[in-house]
Amino acid sequence: MNDAAIEQILAALTVDVKAFAVCEFTATSAIEIKQLDKIEVHFVLAGTLYLGFPGGERIAAPVGSVVLVPAYIDQMIGGSATPSEIFTARETCRRRRDGLMHYDATLGSRSSVVVACGQIKADIGGSFGPFEGLKGPICAHVADEPIVGVAFATILRETGVASLGSKALIGSLMKACVILALRRSAQERGARNVLPGLFERPSLARAVALIVEDPTADHSLADLARTAGMSRSKFAKVFAETVGSPPMEFVSRARLDKARRILLSTEMSISDIAHHVGFASRSHFSRSFRSEFGIDPSRMRLNGEIPGAH
Repeated sequence: MNDAAIEQILAALTVDVKAFAVCEFTATSAIEIKQLDKIEVHFVLAGTLYLGFPGGERIAAPVGSVVLVPAYIDQMIGGSATPSEIFTARETCRRRRDGLMHYDATLGSRSSVVVACGQIKADIGGSFGPFEGLKGPICAHVADEPIVGVAFATILRETGVASLGSKALIGSLMKACVILALRRSAQERGARNVLPGLFERPSLARAVALIVEDPTADHSLADLARTAGMSRSKFAKVFAETVGSPPMEFVSRARLDKARRILLSTEMSISDIAHHVGFASRSHFSRSFRSEFGIDPSRMRLNGEIPGAH
């Protein structure tokens, strides 16, 4: 697959932190985690984390590792490949005074493994999660990357305080660590064996990269199909199967996501934003915006956020 297309897609990746916690284990304890509806990322801060999955697959992740676990699979994580003390998440969970969730499987003993765990939603253009097709867990040891140690420490600190910009900073650091982990794993195992869905279709990825690089351009089905080297009918079919929406619907959502970012970060008028992202009128833009985000653009700017965002 073209490296430039990968770079464009990863650059457009937005990582939204939905939950965050610290887990601690002894050399004999573990926690069972039932299926989650989001990708989970484990940052191994101390010791070696052992992960077990249905079918007998096991991973040993030493300190400095990042592990991505697909949604909707059970997992067991702990300080041993053969733990003698296994807990449920509920049995070990408590909320610390600083608001951070803490899963303590040490029973008062000194921890030998410390892990920061996050549930994330990762998407591009506000509509497509390129890792939703992840077939199995990805583990990458990235301790030699200078940013990783700083990122781990900062993520922990920022998660424990409700400071201005904490969420954005955590998301940026998680994004950096996730991309480092993906890049390292792809280098070691080959991109086609690591990156799911979209990344397995180089021709389609070129078209998606073109959209996310500049969603406001005058994209047409014919032009995008030509970029992918397919007929319009085949391109539309493959795009919908892989991305989950028709090509021009994806373009519209990418434009609306760019409009949202402009709306919240500038004082540009809503009419000018509508024109900038390719809508013929403010009324059409406002209707489409409400349909996508559940709120009028004027009210979103007033509120400064999307309803239900945490």
